[in-house]
Amino acid sequence: MEQQQISDPSVRAIFQPDPDAPARALVVAGCCGNVGFGKLGQLARLLGRHSVPVVALDLAPAVQDVKQRLADAFKTRFLPDQIMAITDRITVVQGGIDDLPEGLQVGFVFEAIPERLDLKRSFYAAIRKRDPEAYIFSATSGLTSHKLFDGLPGNARCGVLHPFFPHLTNKLWEMPQKGAVTGKAEIKAIRRLFDRLGMTLIPVADVPSFAADRLFCGMMLEAVRIHADLGLSPAEVDDMCKRVLGTSPFYVHNLIRGANGLSAHCMQLMQEEVDSTLYAIPAAWQPYIDDPDLKWPYDRGQACPAEHFAAARERMLGMLFSLTAYMLEHDIVGVDALNYLAEKALAFRVGPPALIESLGAAEAIVTAEAFLSSQGITKADEVAPLGALDPAQGKAAWGEIYVGTSVHDGVGLISLKRTTLNHTFVAELDAAYAKLAADDSVKAIVLAPDGTYSREFGHGADLACFVPVLGDKAAALELINTWKATLNKLRSGKPTVAALVGRVLGGGLELATSCHARIAAEGTRLGQPETTVGVLPGLGGCHQIHRFTDPKHYARINELLLTGHTFKVDEAAAWGFVSRLVPIPELPKASFAYAAELAANGDLPAFRDGPRELVVDRNASPRNDQGVALDSELRELLASTIEDCNGKAWAEASALEGERAAQSLTMSTSRIGVKAMMRGKPPTFEKPLA
Repeated sequence: MEQQQISDPSVRAIFQPDPDAPARALVVAGCCGNVGFGKLGQLARLLGRHSVPVVALDLAPAVQDVKQRLADAFKTRFLPDQIMAITDRITVVQGGIDDLPEGLQVGFVFEAIPERLDLKRSFYAAIRKRDPEAYIFSATSGLTSHKLFDGLPGNARCGVLHPFFPHLTNKLWEMPQKGAVTGKAEIKAIRRLFDRLGMTLIPVADVPSFAADRLFCGMMLEAVRIHADLGLSPAEVDDMCKRVLGTSPFYVHNLIRGANGLSAHCMQLMQEEVDSTLYAIPAAWQPYIDDPDLKWPYDRGQACPAEHFAAARERMLGMLFSLTAYMLEHDIVGVDALNYLAEKALAFRVGPPALIESLGAAEAIVTAEAFLSSQGITKADEVAPLGALDPAQGKAAWGEIYVGTSVHDGVGLISLKRTTLNHTFVAELDAAYAKLAADDSVKAIVLAPDGTYSREFGHGADLACFVPVLGDKAAALELINTWKATLNKLRSGKPTVAALVGRVLGGGLELATSCHARIAAEGTRLGQPETTVGVLPGLGGCHQIHRFTDPKHYARINELLLTGHTFKVDEAAAWGFVSRLVPIPELPKASFAYAAELAANGDLPAFRDGPRELVVDRNASPRNDQGVALDSELRELLASTIEDCNGKAWAEASALEGERAAQSLTMSTSRIGVKAMMRGKPPTFEKPLA
């Protein structure tokens, strides 16, 4: 391997601390397994850009085929020359650490070998003997860093990075920090590296079985018990889970070989903490634990019988709320981090903490108490300390699951931790704004993605919120007006600045238009794609961008609204809608400076409050960016709404827009568009434009 110079400081700190020495290697051990193979491909692709040599290490002869396997896996995502650039940087080694090329220094070892402590510890000892300064991190989901690394020289450079399926693409990891052997400086270095690679590291406590597995495996345990106790088929239980939580435990366990054994082991580890029947393994699960190839009988499309739905729902929620309470009480994970893991790693539509917040602590506690009592759970107070769910008693940061607040030199920050609007997000946003608006030390407010749970400003509304109101205009209008009431507050007092980065779409763009001003990172893309979903923008999208811009830009804005096409932030800046453009690294500092400037001089961007007549050309492209044919009836409703809203003063226009958006949610377009998009499919409207 030829010597290369690594330019990025976060990568260089791990792989080339001596700039005069060759770059050190990434070694992925156990790369023939699912985890190792996926992370080999992902890390080789990301680190290859920085000239880091990569070694694929495994005892199995199958390691010789790993580069071809990667090439096959990458076929649908990259061009042949791109794939070759990735695989050419990989050196394949069949054997152990002692079989690595002589003279090659190791910078980082990602270990994904079998979950046997004796094998792991002897492997670590061999690494440390060969490369005393190497970082060593395990993919384990159930062993603590102390169990793995106690007594190993230099264990401050060791730890756990627990990844999530699918391993080739998922960028989310749990990293035990509280109580772990990993040193503070080393944690900082790893976080910088993974942040540079676009990864998200979630801090958890160094306990047997980490946060996400406790939720997911506990959900599977209760799903099996519901199956056994209520006589529901696995698909019927999954139907209830899908409708309530958005995820399907039996279906997922059938996809992953050995998943039943891993989930049961997680419950056994938790039973070692508290010997409670909450974690008891039913006999119905044992055959699937013993045989990793055995799959649950599954007939897709089966619905949970109505007479059992409520009982199954209450049991599942009771289990999840109990698990949540224990983790929060014992500081295993933060409430916002736990919710993020549930939604992003486990495919929950809404995480248990957000469910608890939306139900209210009192109802959530009653639900959990009923479950614990009806199931005769032993040591219930210890295994489910439900006071942790009460904001008045517990220590968790309830009310800041999706939206946080802070103050920096007189500028308030509303940190957005979710990219889609839902009811809980809007309620937290409302409370966050009220808190900062009432703080006399705060002179201006910035809205920005928090940078950990969300790296983009916003992608729109959670379509699941629309499903209950489809076809019901009164309910739809209530939803829209509730959300509008919060967004409208953002222009009611202190200067508000939206700091835009990544994609700013739909409801996210309407949130940005609700602020007094916008500053954006270079490369940001914007759009109002509601027409593809079969609905109208109801939170200001039909008229607020116009009100910030000169009439000469109206025709282009109308075209973008009618087609749903995205557009570059440079164009928005040319209109005057975005006031300033800065490089991405400068956005946080620049947004605070801009907000402070607006507060000091009071010179807010111009906003037309009164009416202005305009005519919308209906003859825009009949298709969206992806070539989907748009609906003719919805186009006419949207075009007339743009005209009518701009022709009125802002307050009257806002009310009219809400009415029209509610009307769109009663049309066939919304029923077709919302359901298609939730399935990840393009909609086929009844009356497509020619």
